[in-house]
Amino acid sequence: MRRQLTVTDGLGSAGGGAVGNTERELNREHEVLRRTLSERHARVVRLDQEDLEFDAEYEQLVAEAARLIDFENTLPARLAEPKRERSERFVRWSWRAEAAVSALLIAAVFLLENTAWWLVVLVPHLLATLGGCTIKVTATRHATQAKIAAVLHALCLLVVLVSLGVLSAWFIIAILASWLVIGVASDGTEAAKGRTL
Repeated sequence: MRRQLTVTDGLGSAGGGAVGNTERELNREHEVLRRTLSERHARVVRLDQEDLEFDAEYEQLVAEAARLIDFENTLPARLAEPKRERSERFVRWSWRAEAAVSALLIAAVFLLENTAWWLVVLVPHLLATLGGCTIKVTATRHATQAKIAAVLHALCLLVVLVSLGVLSAWFIIAILASWLVIGVASDGTEAAKGRTL
C-alpha cells in the first residue's frame, strides 16, 4: 500500500499565508484523488475477472491511478508556485526600475551637459536592463533569479555613482565585471525559451 503523501513531506513547515493556503488546497485535492482511487480499487477487487463490468472498472482504476501519479509528479512545482510568483514580482520590478534609472541617467548626461562619452556605459546598461525585463522567472531558478535582481540593484547604484562623478571612472572596470557576473549567472534562466513582459 502506498504511503500517504502530504504536501508538506520534505518541506518543513509552511511559510506565509499564500503558501499555507496552497498546501491545504493541494492536500485536499490529493485526498480526493486517493479516496477515488481507493474506492475504485475496492470495486475492482470485489469483481470476478469474468464479470462483464470488470474490464470497464479496471480501465477506470488505471485512469484514476494515472491521475494520481500525474498529480504527484506536478506537486513540487505547484507547491513552489507562490514563492515563484513573489520572486517574479521582485525580479520583474527590479529590472524595470533599473531600466528607468538608466534612462534617467542618459537624460542627465544631456541635461547636465556632461561628456557624451558616458553614453558608452549608459546605453549598453539601459539595453541590458531592458532585456532583463523580459526574462522568464522559472520554478526551478526563481530563487537564483531573485538574487541576480538584488545584485543588479548594487550594480545600478555603482553606475549612478560613477556616471554622476561621485566615484572615479576607474570603477567602470567594476561595472563591466559586475555585468559579466550577472550575465553568467543569468545564463540558464530560459530567457531564450520563454520571455514574457
